Amino acid sequence: MLQDSDLLIRLNQGDADALRLIYEEYVDDLVVVAMSLLGDVHAAEDCLQDVFTRLAQHAGGVRIRRNLKGYLVCSVANGARDHLRRRARQSVELIEEQDCRTSAEDDPVTRLIEAERSARFFKAVSRLPYEQREAFVLHLRGGMKFREIAAILDISTNTAKSRYRYAVEKIRTLVGNEIENDEQG
Repeated sequence: MLQDSDLLIRLNQGDADALRLIYEEYVDDLVVVAMSLLGDVHAAEDCLQDVFTRLAQHAGGVRIRRNLKGYLVCSVANGARDHLRRRARQSVELIEEQDCRTSAEDDPVTRLIEAERSARFFKAVSRLPYEQREAFVLHLRGGMKFREIAAILDISTNTAKSRYRYAVEKIRTLVGNEIENDEQG
């Protein structure tokens, strides 16, 4: 695989294949970030399409200060935030149930357990306050450091860490309560 810097040079020179290579390299991570922030597979796909459309439109002038993945994750987070603002204005509720990716295992019982765990996790993440969800997803799924998260969200590093910590605690509580309710029911 080509280095990100090489891909950016090729993209800025108008090489359409570079955009495809960037997409193929980062799409899986970006889908997870978008899904985690938006809670809706269709909105996540729209968000990614917007990010890559803007990237293609600005080819020739793309300037990235740090790393390509961080830039793309930040673009997805910004796009998700914009999408949620539009959705809030339209009074559409966040979808809690997700289409979850299942394991590549052939055992149907294992796939069912994995799907149930994933559904619980995504449901818990979707119930977080957006600020906590954003810090959690950007750190865990986006692979960003807290100082990077702080910079893009214009908050202190300690605030980014706190939001992440509160998110982890709340997810543990939500998932634990749901398991307990299932066992009692």
